[in-house]
Amino acid sequence: MNRVLRYGWGLAGLVLASYVTLGGEAKNLLLNPGFEQDARGQIATWQVTTSWQGTLEVASGDGVPHTGKRGARLSAVTKDGKAWGRMFQPVRPPEITARRFRFSVWAKGQGECLLGIIQYTPPQPGKVHYTYTWQEKATPLTDTWQELSQELLVLDPQVQSFGAVVEVRGNGANALVDDAALVRVEPAGITMRVTPPFAMVAPGNDVPLDISTEDQGKRLNQGTLKLFLVSPDATTSCQDVAKDAAGATRYNWTFAAAAPTGIHRLIALHVDSGAVAEAYADIAAKETIDAFEQAAAKVRLAPVPAHLLFIGDSLTDFQRGYNYVDKVAFWLQRRFGDQVTFRNAGVGGDFISRVLSRLNREPSAYRLSMYDNLFEPSPTHVFVFLGHNDSKVSSTSDYTEQAVLPAKFEEDYRAVLGKIRAETKAKVTVLSATSSVFEICQANADKARTANRPHSLFGKPEELERYNVLAKNVAAEAGAAYLDVYEPTRTHPDKRSLFDPNDGVHLTNAGNHFIALQLLQYLGGE
Repeated sequence: MNRVLRYGWGLAGLVLASYVTLGGEAKNLLLNPGFEQDARGQIATWQVTTSWQGTLEVASGDGVPHTGKRGARLSAVTKDGKAWGRMFQPVRPPEITARRFRFSVWAKGQGECLLGIIQYTPPQPGKVHYTYTWQEKATPLTDTWQELSQELLVLDPQVQSFGAVVEVRGNGANALVDDAALVRVEPAGITMRVTPPFAMVAPGNDVPLDISTEDQGKRLNQGTLKLFLVSPDATTSCQDVAKDAAGATRYNWTFAAAAPTGIHRLIALHVDSGAVAEAYADIAAKETIDAFEQAAAKVRLAPVPAHLLFIGDSLTDFQRGYNYVDKVAFWLQRRFGDQVTFRNAGVGGDFISRVLSRLNREPSAYRLSMYDNLFEPSPTHVFVFLGHNDSKVSSTSDYTEQAVLPAKFEEDYRAVLGKIRAETKAKVTVLSATSSVFEICQANADKARTANRPHSLFGKPEELERYNVLAKNVAAEAGAAYLDVYEPTRTHPDKRSLFDPNDGVHLTNAGNHFIALQLLQYLGGE
């Protein structure tokens, strides 16, 4: 049964699986988790709302905090015969639906302490737009530090944000609180796969998916499987599907002839374990699909099997799962099957010097792990797509100094291509930076200047053109190919449709279509 969810609910507590923080180094979603920062004498980012009771103050001194120099002291206040105190912090995780979270704090003191998570949904007239999920029972506090924790699996796709809540109860109750954390967790050893993870089709077509869940490599044939189907306008429906005896699910993701174009998202959740996986469908107009089919049919790849490696900045890193890299991969794998593999090694904010430091495995390199085993398997094709951050100019230099000076850009680009040449036998292609909607870039810089904030100005045409010439020259010296995507984006008849209307630099889905098609046509020799 397919139904649209329009109410709020969630599930808390443990299931029969062990969990680890995501990636082993989960990001703490809370601000000021150690209560070290203050704002006008108050603990920053934490609060006792006016509709609650209790007092919150800084706790400091030798031996007072659990770690660091400060903690928080939450004390109960008696009102209407009830003694309690409550503090919280609002949190907006980047992904919520079908994800499991762990909220924890260290506490000691008197009375009882209880953790809770508030789940917020969009406000609707006459309806409560939040629900509380509490620990099953409060913890008696003592003079010894103890860690309290709560887990939450979010099954309501309407939930948009959280409130992390700490409450003390009892006459004279007060808690020293420190080292709070709200992190994503995932089941240890359990993985879910959706194949293919991305597809492009016209309205009126289906996308057949294979969905499986494995525990230590062995398929699970038990448990509940939920699918959350998210349309481009964020309308979400939920569907329960069955597993076969072998633990697999064959699901036809159906799109009516009237289905809206754009990115559709499928989130698959194995409820019993908490394992989650996603897939995306890019529903595009028939003429767009036809253009991709024609371009893919002309592609000539040598050698085959082929492994394509993409190195770039946020235009390569953002919108993972459905950006230009995923679109190129889909059409090449549709044509060549498993003879083609790919890796997206884009890193948001990258410029050529960062790429070089990461290639050199410098310990201080930003997001060093993004290049772990970069050349395994050895790529047959490497695409380098940079220049957008290198060419930005700073307000502190009156917009005259670039993030990477031209001579340094040239020097480091030469070193990057040399490194790739030395470690692989790949065909290397340097892409120019795209054009930008400079009017938007300029307007953003003007706002920052009016607010007296230091900032960067992106997309200045003369800077982009200068850096593209440098990249082209270095590519020629190194024997690498060069693909110009600057002029095609600059002269595009609907240029604004290619770029994010908020910044004028990042690609929209139409922009990702455009770059992907440029690459396929390039690989076809057009």
